[in-house]
Amino acid sequence: FTEARADTPIVPLIKMAQPRKPACPNFSSGPCAKRPGYTPAALADATFGRSHRAPLALNKIKDSMAMTKEILKIPSDYLVAMVPASDTGAVEMMMWQLLGPRGVTVCHWESFGGGWWGDASKELKLPKLRNLNAPFGSLPDLNSIDWNDDVVFTWNGTTSGVKVPNGDWIPESRGGLSICDATSAAFAMDIPWSKIDVLTFSWQKCLGGEGAHGMLVISPRTVQRLESFSPDRPIPKIFRLTKKGKLDKAIFNGSVINTPSMVCFEDYLDALRWAKACGGLEGLIARSMRNFSVIQQFIAKTPWMEFLAKDPATTSNTSVCVIINDLSKGQVKTLTALLERNKVAYDIGSYRDAPAGLRIWCGPTVETKDVEALMEWVAYAHDKVKSGEIKKMRIIVTDGLAAGAIKAMQQAGHEVVKKKISKEDLAAGALSEWDAIIIRSATKVTAAVIKAAVAKPGSKLRLVARAGVGVDNVDLEAATAAGVMVVNSPLSATNSVVELALAHLLSQARFIPRADRAMRDGKWPKAELVGHELAGKNLGFIGFGRIGQALGRVAKAVGMNIHVYDPFLPDAVIQQFGATRHATPLDVFRACTHITIHAFLSPQTKHMVNHELIGAMPGVAPDGTKCGNHIVNCGRGGIIDEAAAAAMLKSGQLRSLALDVFETEPVGKTPLFESQNFQGTPHIGASTIEAQNRVGAEIANAVLSALDGSAPPGNLVNKAVQPKFSAPKPRL
Repeated sequence: FTEARADTPIVPLIKMAQPRKPACPNFSSGPCAKRPGYTPAALADATFGRSHRAPLALNKIKDSMAMTKEILKIPSDYLVAMVPASDTGAVEMMMWQLLGPRGVTVCHWESFGGGWWGDASKELKLPKLRNLNAPFGSLPDLNSIDWNDDVVFTWNGTTSGVKVPNGDWIPESRGGLSICDATSAAFAMDIPWSKIDVLTFSWQKCLGGEGAHGMLVISPRTVQRLESFSPDRPIPKIFRLTKKGKLDKAIFNGSVINTPSMVCFEDYLDALRWAKACGGLEGLIARSMRNFSVIQQFIAKTPWMEFLAKDPATTSNTSVCVIINDLSKGQVKTLTALLERNKVAYDIGSYRDAPAGLRIWCGPTVETKDVEALMEWVAYAHDKVKSGEIKKMRIIVTDGLAAGAIKAMQQAGHEVVKKKISKEDLAAGALSEWDAIIIRSATKVTAAVIKAAVAKPGSKLRLVARAGVGVDNVDLEAATAAGVMVVNSPLSATNSVVELALAHLLSQARFIPRADRAMRDGKWPKAELVGHELAGKNLGFIGFGRIGQALGRVAKAVGMNIHVYDPFLPDAVIQQFGATRHATPLDVFRACTHITIHAFLSPQTKHMVNHELIGAMPGVAPDGTKCGNHIVNCGRGGIIDEAAAAAMLKSGQLRSLALDVFETEPVGKTPLFESQNFQGTPHIGASTIEAQNRVGAEIANAVLSALDGSAPPGNLVNKAVQPKFSAPKPRL
């Protein structure tokens, strides 16, 4: 009777054995998982609202630099500073200030190293430049490097999962500088400092810190270059490390180049303290290697998965990149989408430039037991996708849907097409070509439409999805009989519908539409438009589900008295609102001067609001105010007998009527328009930016869950269809 409701019991899915889920699904390669046990309480001592130059804040910056040197075992004559713009800013700062006096070799085997080559060749336009590169999965010939050059390289290729095995290829005595981007290596790999002149990283990787802050470590040789070489190119302020030809040592003593986030510094200090508690660098490396070994052991016994790295000695233990060799690119996307939707793993698809596969972060902040659980799920999801149980589906959207929802379904590997289908084509079985159809209120999926679709040989139709609450434009009985699931999105439009209903109630009480029209006609009818307050008036609800209850909270806050007719509602809900329950709709109309409709259209509710009910309304509020009778319907058209309502408006028994929904839409000629006390809106209850985005997201999730092979319990309307749809199975 009522619209989808918060208190509707959910029919549970049959539970089957399925892999346990990771306690933390965050396996992104940046920003990475926070340290175990992290809560925002770790930021309690942050210097909110204080200058970063204040002694308290400055000491925190100094402490973080000192702890960084201690944990990473950085030599005492090396300098450490925080610089702007994360690891990218740190690398480019040094390239802009150091490169030029010698030839330059850029070594790269993944996306970010390729970015440094682009900087050197296209931005800096260095004349003596060598490009030493290799495809994803391999290292270039590092032994071919001429170390009279300055050399720019990544220690660990975050997007390829390939690292340098050690520093043996870097000579102790070298003419050029070694400039190392170690953003996904620092705190998880051993760095031979005597081989490094510049090292950069960011907080967001191995320690799970926040973004936008870069870390810079420089050797005495680098200081010498900074003080002896003056580039002929402009150096932005945020790149400058020298003053009057000398190193600006203040930067390496806590006086940062630009204003940092002290909250992020507090977060970094928390991570550093955790790192020390883990046993310092050795403990962090051990944690990462334990995580990596889980995947290593999984691959050893799994023929369909392999590391992207060709040489085991170069396989990263942090950004672990793997290939699934028996699935297509689209199937891999389907697999990762399954994991994300089920909150098993977020952001583990391979980098956009890399071969299709997975990139699983195994840095120190990740728990080994979570990696173990993830790999069980990867195997589970792989088997579902490989068997064809989870496959690319064809989805048609006929009545419009938010772009984000369409993109989400496409990213899950499905084909999504937006187009109208004529009534004739629907009747001829056009839906047989589609696994799912997503509709709003315009498309009617009747019994004839469903029967025509499923009768065709090889019919694919499995799902009808209503982007909204009401499903009265879908024949549920026919869908259930045909084994076709029907899902809706009951949560998304609640706020928007409530606000529109409230707007109508207020407009009725204060004659806002009439006042506006009169002023446009050059009139000033102040004396005629004496309205009334809503406070103290009885507001009757026909249907008190999710939307009704939400409006009830607002009406109660305004001071209205709540009266309800809803035969399915538990008494406990009524008691929460201090509402009066009535046995029949007639009883509600007799008690209330204001009525709001929140019921589904059915044979029982069609034209329920008629002469008899409207004629029973009192016209006088409990406080004695002769406010007249007012009805709002933002629920379903057809529940109000519009001809009867028009007659009651004409007679004065109904002071005002506000409709957002109509028996026939779009509305043509209607006697309602003859009354100046009628106000209408063209079915815009859910027509807000926020609602459209929420409806799209909710219905996309419902569709994806349903097409995975299991019914989404919060969205499935015809629950009896599930056994027909598929044998009970674990929900992916």
